[in-house]
Amino acid sequence: MRKVFISLFLLLGIVANALAQESKDIMKEPIPVAMFQVGYAFQLPALDTKDLYGITHNVGGGFVYKTASNWLLTANGNFIFGSRLNIDRMQVFGEGITTVDGEIIGSAGNISTFEVNQRGFHLQGQVGKLFSLGSNPNCGIFVQAGLGYLRTRIKVDYQQALLNTPYQVHGDYQYGYDRMRGGPAVHFETGYLLLNDTRLLNVSIALEVTYAHTRDLRDYDFRVFTNPETGVMEPVGRTDPNKRYNDLYFGIRVTWNIPTYERQPQDFYYY
Repeated sequence: MRKVFISLFLLLGIVANALAQESKDIMKEPIPVAMFQVGYAFQLPALDTKDLYGITHNVGGGFVYKTASNWLLTANGNFIFGSRLNIDRMQVFGEGITTVDGEIIGSAGNISTFEVNQRGFHLQGQVGKLFSLGSNPNCGIFVQAGLGYLRTRIKVDYQQALLNTPYQVHGDYQYGYDRMRGGPAVHFETGYLLLNDTRLLNVSIALEVTYAHTRDLRDYDFRVFTNPETGVMEPVGRTDPNKRYNDLYFGIRVTWNIPTYERQPQDFYYY
């Protein structure tokens, strides 16, 4: 996977170099420009997502090409993470491996120290349009829409100090509790893009909505719960391959754009 990302960025670098324009005054005329992006989004979950996760963070990078007619073509990837779950540990692991307080006893017989967090990723391609405002034809309001793939799961982070490893969720066992799901995603965003003749002040801020139609990616759920009718502990068992989830995220995204155009020279020269 690392080699794939390295190869992708090398390819984008070659493309960016090929698309780099001769020195033009970006403050006066619309120009085509290739840009690398680094961004962060603060997201709130809705629909089925909020049943599991709370506030979500999203960081990543990508590549965008703005045409001379202000069309935007974007490809990006984002890492999803969050430390707040809307379910307690008993709901995460079930009753089979936890104490009545939702704790897990480690191999040394002591309560294990661990955290449960959200992890995932979102890959997508987007097409958009920039509507210039003011004297700079390369700045203004933009709208974008994209298609991609989104995947999330619950990750267990634990300490192995004092030989107290929680083997119940160690290694491959944690996959039976992580609720991994993924599927195709659509993305919409609108905001303001600022471009000028310095590489430090090329930023954008946008409101975004991401919807993903996901399914369980694990065949089996290890959790065990007491049946209230029989009083017997029963496993959740196999996941339903036909069940689908409606995952929705609302967010605010801030992006720093690193353009490939040359900086416009000063109007005055001194000899």
